[in-house]
Formats: sequence, C-alpha cells, structure tokens
Amino acid sequence: MTAGRGRTKYRKQSKTVIAGILLVTLLFCGLLFYRTKALQARDSRYGVKEAELQEQIEEERKKAGELEEREAYVQTKKYIEEIAKSKLGLVNPGETLLKPNEEE
Repeated sequence: MTAGRGRTKYRKQSKTVIAGILLVTLLFCGLLFYRTKALQARDSRYGVKEAELQEQIEEERKKAGELEEREAYVQTKKYIEEIAKSKLGLVNPGETLLKPNEEE
C-alpha cells in the first residue's frame, strides 16, 4: 500500500510542477506579446518621423539649389548693373536716367 501512496503523491507533485511550468511559460508569452506590440508602435512612430525628415531634406536640397543659382546670378554683369542703377543711381555712358516727378 505504501507503493500506491507514493505514486499518488508523485503524480500530484508532477501535476503541480507541470502547472507551474505552464504558468511561467504563459507569463513569458504574454510578456513577449506585450513587448512586440510596444516595439511595433515605436517602429511606426519612427517611420513617420523618417518620412518627415526626408521631406525636410528635400526642401533643404531645393533651397540649396536656389541659393546656388542666386550666387551665380549675383556674380553676373547684369546683376551688378542693376544694383548700380537701383541703389547707387549710376548709369552707363550714353544712358540718361529718368526719374518720375514725385510731386503728383
């Protein structure tokens, strides 16, 4: 009879150990699921931010191109003549500068 009681006790302990292992496994699975969802949300936010930064890069490249064009233009003779006429009131030889009457 003692052999039968030993088996029953062993079976109860075995079931308890299996239940414990199952519980720990379920907890780990739950934790893994939670962390996966958190990482997916973070990845989504980073994707949006990356798209915004790409837009800013394109805008800055466009501005840089415009500045390069402006830099090339300000080094031309035409620009220098325009500034000399508008800001300094200078004229080329043979030209006459006409200014409208401001009394009207």
